[in-house]
Amino acid sequence: MPPRRSARAASAKPASQPPVKPVEKSARRSRSIPARKRAASPDRTSPPPAKKTRTELKKLENVPPIKSRKPSSKAKTALAKKPIQSTTRKQKPRLSPIREAPPALIPQQKPYFNPLPTPPQKQRPPLQLFVWGAGNFGQFGMGPDRLGEIPRMTKNTWVEEQIEKGTFGEVGAGLESITGGGLHSLVIDERGTVWTFGTNDDAALGRVTQDVPDPDKLGEFLDVDQLTSIPHPLESLVKENFRAVQVVSGDSICAAISEGGELRVWGSFRVNEGSLGFSSGLKHQFVPVPILELSHKPGDIEKVSALAAGNNHLVVLTTHGNIYTWGAGEQAQLGRKVLERRKIHGTVPEKVTLGNRSRKAVVVGAGAFHSFAVDEDGNVWGWGLNSMGQTGTGYSTSDDSIVQSPQKIQILSREGLGGDLVVQIAGGEHHTLFRTLQGKVYACGRSNCGQLGLPDDDPAFLDHKDSDFIPEPVQITFPDPTDPIANISCGPHYNMAVTQGGALYCWGQGLQGELGVSDEEVRTPKILVRKEGGKWFAAAVSCGGQHTLGLFRRKE
Repeated sequence: MPPRRSARAASAKPASQPPVKPVEKSARRSRSIPARKRAASPDRTSPPPAKKTRTELKKLENVPPIKSRKPSSKAKTALAKKPIQSTTRKQKPRLSPIREAPPALIPQQKPYFNPLPTPPQKQRPPLQLFVWGAGNFGQFGMGPDRLGEIPRMTKNTWVEEQIEKGTFGEVGAGLESITGGGLHSLVIDERGTVWTFGTNDDAALGRVTQDVPDPDKLGEFLDVDQLTSIPHPLESLVKENFRAVQVVSGDSICAAISEGGELRVWGSFRVNEGSLGFSSGLKHQFVPVPILELSHKPGDIEKVSALAAGNNHLVVLTTHGNIYTWGAGEQAQLGRKVLERRKIHGTVPEKVTLGNRSRKAVVVGAGAFHSFAVDEDGNVWGWGLNSMGQTGTGYSTSDDSIVQSPQKIQILSREGLGGDLVVQIAGGEHHTLFRTLQGKVYACGRSNCGQLGLPDDDPAFLDHKDSDFIPEPVQITFPDPTDPIANISCGPHYNMAVTQGGALYCWGQGLQGELGVSDEEVRTPKILVRKEGGKWFAAAVSCGGQHTLGLFRRKE
């Protein structure tokens, strides 16, 4: 398949236009309404008062008017008869007004139920960025000359050069986090700066890339392909000292959390028929903004602890164990009903309840159109689209295709797992992976092209009538059972897993090289990076819509 390249036209200097003549004020008045002149006051000798600005008028509107007292006729006569004193009255010294300082913010005193996100430890040698799959929209971050497909894991040379220059912190500092979006990518460096690259049609990059003035050439604009295919930092976050720790992304919606638990969101949501927008009255949000207002009490300030993103919805976990969702809700992925004619209402964050209001959450996750949470007792809850059993809550009839509100996944309870606990959840378009504390992985959902990593003769297929999907989680077997899984990630129809020993596995369907192997379909986990031998240690992996990102450290 020939590589797709961006269809965007190169930036050009706009044609100069003749200067517009200023329009006289009298010409602005409608011809149909004759101008009315107010007769001049014969008593006025002083010039008219200056016009107040709109800001001043607005201030005056918020200040109550001061009632003036007119002197009575008797008072006027008395004043007229009273002789003018030649000596001035001695004024009493005025005391300076005491200005109260704004109330000091009381630091957090109550222990958080869920901890604030913390930056990972620096690694040396530094983590290098590797890319593979389809990069025709610049999502590899290697410049406009490296678009198209890369079927094998390839080092990003631009990132390597910046590591040598000290761009990401001190000399030798690298990246610490990666996220693959629909057709774009995001990374966090060791300073906590977010860098973005790829397509920006729906504001997914968190910065403006169209008609950006060239600081070196007056009247000209920077090249769009240079701005999108090469990583650029989010300067707006840098200016507010936002030290990012986690960033998530869907098709075009993105969100980041700082080490202080602050949340910033940008991009746009989409629904089945097209664009939904970022919020009511706003189609695209090109720069990160705060959007979620949490409770603030003296000594107890609620913050954001973790994030998850579906294709077009966000799931937020707070330090107090609360869950908030917003975005597209057509498939009940928000855990609440959104009316068809009021879809934009889904872009307002609302709290999700796991059975009862007192139950708190410790983990959140999401697939393309479905969502998950783990409560304080270790129970796993799923909701949203379940047309192929991807919520893990079971499937008996077509009535189970949509799970409107959170339901327990009985198999993944502490009892069902023999005391183990689910600590990470990732989902694709119609399938889901669950990683446990002991490093085991369970899968459910669609299985027609190896998404679940199960062999064709797995007993799970014999227990269900439809072999195209499995509606309840089943454990995946990996080549080395002694090396626990430390990280999982899902693309639309494929998966990646990193082990504690630095190995990397792939399985599922990848038609554009996103699996990193020559096969387009891999039924069971296949080794990409070996634990023993080899030059690289796999530290992290993230699956995008058509591409994959990996963070590898060179073995010493």
